[in-house]
Amino acid sequence: MGAMLRGLLPAVALTLAACASPSTSTALKVKVEVLDALNRYEHAYVLQPGDQLEVFLYRQPEFSRKTIIRPDGAISLPLVNEVKASGRTPADLAQELTKLFAERLVKPEVTVMVENPPEPMVYVVGQVGQPRALPLRQARTVVQALAQAGDATQKASAENVQLIRINKDGFLESRSIETNGLAPSQPDVYLALSNMTLQTNDVILVPESGRSQLLRTLSDVNTALSPLFNLLIVRAVTK
Repeated sequence: MGAMLRGLLPAVALTLAACASPSTSTALKVKVEVLDALNRYEHAYVLQPGDQLEVFLYRQPEFSRKTIIRPDGAISLPLVNEVKASGRTPADLAQELTKLFAERLVKPEVTVMVENPPEPMVYVVGQVGQPRALPLRQARTVVQALAQAGDATQKASAENVQLIRINKDGFLESRSIETNGLAPSQPDVYLALSNMTLQTNDVILVPESGRSQLLRTLSDVNTALSPLFNLLIVRAVTK
């Protein structure tokens, strides 16, 4: 790692301009429900099954409860029985519970707190040492995520790393570094990838190199044809 960092210094001076910025291509349209859910998550946490909640009623602790959202998305509370919680924000749920408790209590004040909110994550897949999900706080750029996932393997095509995300217009977007047909050095590639910042739910895809694919194909062909070659050899020997 130290050798690579030392190699970055001269590489910065001679770096390929085409490798310093990501390019963008848009492709697959995302369902509006998915986009709405992600947009809501960016502004306020959306409750989901498995969330642990504390429903607190000010000055009325006998009706306060800690509960878990069931797989069907509902919670059970005294006085109001079952309430749909999944798909709502804590503020939305608190407002709904306030209305329901008001039918039995005088001026209830309800607060909903999430005790186990999931951490924002990014995902590294493909030809890396350890494909995995990573907390966003530990991987702010593509290079940091690759380092945490064991870096690209010898079979990988590092210059073709893809960053996949849903953009604000509702399209799946794939970003990669620009090479303009040139063959960048490893420091050039990592310098460019260090400029690609990550967002929640980003997917980093490290593809297999063309050379690796060719070698794997030749190996598969050799494995498939080996029984035939062995049979021909046996026949030639026994003649």
